[in-house]
Amino acid sequence: MTQRTAYRVTEPWFRRLASRRLSPRQVFVHAAGLAVLALAEPDVGTFIFGSLFVLGGLMLRAWTFGHLEKNHRLATTGPYAHSRNPAYLGTFVILLGIAMAAGNNDTSLGVAIWVAGALGIGLFFLGYLPRKFAREHARMAELFPQDAARHAAHVPAFWPRLSPWRSGDGQRFCLVRLRANHELAWSVICVTGLAVMWL
Repeated sequence: MTQRTAYRVTEPWFRRLASRRLSPRQVFVHAAGLAVLALAEPDVGTFIFGSLFVLGGLMLRAWTFGHLEKNHRLATTGPYAHSRNPAYLGTFVILLGIAMAAGNNDTSLGVAIWVAGALGIGLFFLGYLPRKFAREHARMAELFPQDAARHAAHVPAFWPRLSPWRSGDGQRFCLVRLRANHELAWSVICVTGLAVMWL
């Protein structure tokens, strides 16, 4: 089976997103996101600065999913040569950017949004990531025992190393993989959210 055939997109992203059943955690996250949009009090400086973080995080996630072939091979190239979990690193940068863009230091509500954003990022680090890492690392060790152990020995789990680790894999970024991983939907959602926040 060719790479293009294996990763052909068979369903529009918006239909797939609409058909998903949300867990209580996902309902809470979406409700919090809507609350941020409704209560946001951005000023020009913090909005531009935060938006740059959001765009940077989206670019990192797009780079990540252009290298990822879920359950088919262990990704060790591109951003995976710097961090074993670059998608979550990108999510962290996006969350940081949204919090910065939505608040300001001139009003009590703006400061409250920053405080709430800091608490949300803390929950992301302390409550979500440890459980997610434990499950995913165990799954990678089961699917690719030797490669996963070698990757973990050279590449940190989250915070990136500066120089890329050379695994010997020649895989390159591929738009077919990016589309197959349905990442473009979240880029549209985040950019739309920033636009709504500013209006």
